[in-house]
Order: sequence, then structure tokens, then C-alpha cells
Amino acid sequence: MQKIVRKFRSFAEAEEAEYEAYRNLSGNEKLQMLLELITPEHPDEAVIERSARIHPLAEHEEC
Repeated sequence: MQKIVRKFRSFAEAEEAEYEAYRNLSGNEKLQMLLELITPEHPDEAVIERSARIHPLAEHEEC
């Protein structure tokens, strides 16, 4: 996705331009943006982090 910088005279003008840009995206482009936001950069590190959060809870339940 190409990043573009634009200047606006007001926040309202900037918001309207942002909504218009999202309206012009196809469904596939919107899905790609969502996947970029929710997919971790390093999936292996995300699994390790999740395991570290869950493991102490499992130890506590055994006691």
C-alpha cells in the first residue's frame, strides 16, 4: 500500500478526506488493511508471548 502525505486546513476537512478514501477502497483492500493490523510481525514471538501469559495460570490451577 502506497503511503501519501496530505495537508488540510481543518480537522473536519481531513476526516472527510479520510472517509472518502476508505469509501473508495475495494473490499479486498479493506481486508488487506485489517490483516496488516492484526497479523504480528514475528508470529513465533507472538506464540511465545501468549504461552508465557497462559503458563503461570496453568501452574496456579494445579495447586
